[in-house]
Amino acid sequence: MCHTEVPEGQETPVVDRSEVRVPVAGGEAMPGTLFTGGRAGPGIVVIADIHGPSPFYEALAARLAGAGHTVLLPDYFFRQGPVAGPDLESAFARRARLDEARTLRDLGDACGWLAERTGAARVGSVGFCMGGTFALDLASARGDMVTVAYYGFPVPQPTIVMPPPRPIDVVESQRGPVLAFWGEEDHGVGLDHVREYAGLAEKANPEFAYEILPGLGHGFLAKARIDDHADPGGRTWHRVLHLFDEHLRGGGSAARA
Repeated sequence: MCHTEVPEGQETPVVDRSEVRVPVAGGEAMPGTLFTGGRAGPGIVVIADIHGPSPFYEALAARLAGAGHTVLLPDYFFRQGPVAGPDLESAFARRARLDEARTLRDLGDACGWLAERTGAARVGSVGFCMGGTFALDLASARGDMVTVAYYGFPVPQPTIVMPPPRPIDVVESQRGPVLAFWGEEDHGVGLDHVREYAGLAEKANPEFAYEILPGLGHGFLAKARIDDHADPGGRTWHRVLHLFDEHLRGGGSAARA
């Protein structure tokens, strides 16, 4: 289950939003939305799932902006155009036209653009599902990342038409703080691959940490009480805020947001 709508009862902070165009290779520009909480802060790129930017990710971006970050939500499906419908079948049909290796380069350009805009030495990323796969790949491709991956695929599905690099194949190059989450009941992601990836990442990167949450499946954050630290999904979000606060800003305020 991927993410589209904001969970019932979850409020979205009111922050400033502006539409931006991010230069990428080949002279093109990737559209996106920039979220700020009224003051400039360290940059974070939110990498959406197969549905692309949606109210769910807009709400998460607003939360991060409210915690003092400058947040970019890019539309990496910009070459394919809008999805035909809200159903998963339509989303997969559009994904079949996506060159995901090229998309990874686009997202790398977006990270560089945001780092330059904020003047920071590091930029954060938080990705979900296929976006989590991209986030893990970026952690191996760049040395300036603070990475969070929710239910990314260490070995992307064999049905993908134009897949990105397999994170498990580039894990030895992983650098920087990385925090990854999976649900124990997520049968689609391949927990054998997850455990193999995690073991390799722990050997390659002393700043890698992960958690496999018992009783939860794919897309568990969509059902979480995100403000409740007693809720397993909400607790992961608390850890995310703390990670970004510690490594992007070096303080403690966001961890308490």
